Amino acid sequence: MSRWRLTRYHRFMQFPNLPLVVLDTETTGLVPRVNKIIEFACVRLRNGAVEEEYEQLISVEVAIPPQVEVLTRIKNADLEGKPIFDDVRDEIVRRIGEDTIIVGQNIPYDMAMLKAEGIDLSDRPWIDTSMLASLVFPNLESYSLGYVSTVLRLNHAPVHRALGDVHATMELLGSCWERLLELPDDMRKQAQNLMQKAPEGYGRFFDALPASTNKKAPVWLTVTKRDAGEAKADIFGIALTKPEGAVTLIEEPPAPGVLEEIITTAAADSTTVHWIAVKNLEATCKRLILPDGVRVLSPPFLLPDPDSQDALLAQESLTADEATLALKLLWYSPSMQSDFPLHGDEISVWNGKIACTEESPAYIRQFENLPSVILLDHRQLLSFVADPAHTAHGALSEDAHIIIDDASMLEDTATKAYGWQCAVPYLRAAAEGNEALTKLADITALWAERTRNGQDIRYLAVSDLRNPDVQGMCAILEEALANTALPKLALRQLSHLLQILQPENLHDRIAYIEMRYNGELHIQSVPERIGSFLQQHLYGTYPTSLLIPPGSAQSLAEILPVGTATTLYSDIVADIPFALSYPEDCQLESLLQNPSEGKSILLLGSKRSIDGAYIQHAEEMEQRGITLICQGLCGGAGRMRANFIASENTTLWLLTPWAYEGVSLPEGEADRLIIFSLPFDHPSHAVLSRRAEHYQNAFEQYSMARLLHRLFRLLRTFSTQCSKGASVQIMDDRLRTKGYGKYILSFLSQFVVEHTTENAKEVPGQPSLFS
Repeated sequence: MSRWRLTRYHRFMQFPNLPLVVLDTETTGLVPRVNKIIEFACVRLRNGAVEEEYEQLISVEVAIPPQVEVLTRIKNADLEGKPIFDDVRDEIVRRIGEDTIIVGQNIPYDMAMLKAEGIDLSDRPWIDTSMLASLVFPNLESYSLGYVSTVLRLNHAPVHRALGDVHATMELLGSCWERLLELPDDMRKQAQNLMQKAPEGYGRFFDALPASTNKKAPVWLTVTKRDAGEAKADIFGIALTKPEGAVTLIEEPPAPGVLEEIITTAAADSTTVHWIAVKNLEATCKRLILPDGVRVLSPPFLLPDPDSQDALLAQESLTADEATLALKLLWYSPSMQSDFPLHGDEISVWNGKIACTEESPAYIRQFENLPSVILLDHRQLLSFVADPAHTAHGALSEDAHIIIDDASMLEDTATKAYGWQCAVPYLRAAAEGNEALTKLADITALWAERTRNGQDIRYLAVSDLRNPDVQGMCAILEEALANTALPKLALRQLSHLLQILQPENLHDRIAYIEMRYNGELHIQSVPERIGSFLQQHLYGTYPTSLLIPPGSAQSLAEILPVGTATTLYSDIVADIPFALSYPEDCQLESLLQNPSEGKSILLLGSKRSIDGAYIQHAEEMEQRGITLICQGLCGGAGRMRANFIASENTTLWLLTPWAYEGVSLPEGEADRLIIFSLPFDHPSHAVLSRRAEHYQNAFEQYSMARLLHRLFRLLRTFSTQCSKGASVQIMDDRLRTKGYGKYILSFLSQFVVEHTTENAKEVPGQPSLFS
């Protein structure tokens, strides 16, 4: 092993004594054969030292899309006079080398793009540095190259270009290698033995690790749990009384700490067993400090099944994602998904092969010796109250008190809980190494593609299910379901698919095939109306309290069927930690040109608006030292969140309201929330558009109700993240120009309060839109 240093780099690094080529491409888009390579760069290493580096701009016949020009800083003019790919193909092949291991950040993508241009590297050994980084840097918020470069202080010059990405990737590889050198010898041998089952690149990389004299596991081999606890407003009026004969509707203000106070109040009551269901259990547990005597029941998909882990480790061969996941399972010994750094397509392996099912002993053990307060998620609760055979069904007595937080989301979570779904990517992950299951996955994907016929959403009709092809599929599915040797998670997917394919099950259900924006194919069936399910399995059996937005009691028709008895509790008052206003004549353009100091979250109504803002302002903002983060252009949710938290400059994060609902940020991280567009549901939503047909006036009775609920959730989300003196501005002109604007303003007016508890107490109840 040798050390190397190039004068442009700021520190010495170590590399394995292997022939390596670190490469990167810049392209006009993400789809091989459709989009083209406009720049290629690589650095070749041998015996731990840099041998040569190479970069080349490449002319293409199509224009570079504007957003790609900004992302890469490669302009159409830059490609004038440059060679086309055919002219440099042989040179690129020569630069890559004949015996090198291919290395890159998310390298399968670059290899696919090169293959589309006539350079097929699929038989060559390769290593993905993002997966290596997730293995040895378990506490990073993101494994994107930009974020990792910032946090680890990697050389990323020239910024935005392929060679800059290569330099950063090379240093990331060196950083990963240096961490692996810290392993004690038993862990080194364990990793080497496992990686012999992996693709060649990983096997050779780990085999190159020298014997170690270290005796202890390295300090980095620990996932640090973030400190829990959110800021609390002064909260008054919380009292929990088990309902009798009616569903209690508890109005919840958009202030931090309300749920935590409810949990604390429940824990102090030993006379009743309180089952508290939340929308996002993981985020809730990270955010709150839970008192003693509270049991958190993790859903099965967040728990590893020990038998399934053993089966994965016993496989004779492993894919790259299976190998890195298997090594993480050995090193981190997770008791749940959040205990280790699951990354990339490892999630498909987890969902296809590792996670528990509702029948797994590891999941069922959670229900033993339950205390008086149980915290769980919506879907889990709804699933087992409807299933008498479920172990937890017996643990939930009719004397229990069920409290559902964020009940405005109950329609969505119940839709998932009572839905059937077959996700083709998860089925394929489960099928790795199993010929019969692979055949089934292929048949399923082929049928779905042929049936949807290019449509993103294709509703299934009886005629689709009464043909010989589907009948043949059902026969194969029934045979597969009898094979208990198949992975449990695969059997669950197949069971759901068989239910979807039965023509008689189309009654009162919405069944459809969906091609998602990320290219994933899903086959789903959900109840057409959700309220009847909730009445049958929940309200009609167990004393239930729902936490709802203030003033929304008359707008819950989809989850409270006609005739459901209710009582209203509206005594909770709390300081709201932000100032709410409705500025007029404020344009996005002027705000982007003159952004306020601090960190702002801007919610725009469409991806097109976000793309336009990025194209127009990204380069100029970077020159001014302003951080601009845009949904769809700056990585996934985890990467954007990590960059927002890490930024120390004036920062603007542009995303849609629907994306922001799922964002979790530390307390005090955001200074302002600016809503540019009222977040109505998309009118062609696969499920909601069908449910809207049941209303006489779908806009007022359904769409408007969901809008008000979403506005409340946005405010409540921001309340847990905002700094002292934060503000919320809603800038949609429809508040003033449309007739329904006054109803929205009436709903929002109850959140315009002084920041003192006394004043908050004096605020009267606001009129409901539907009263």
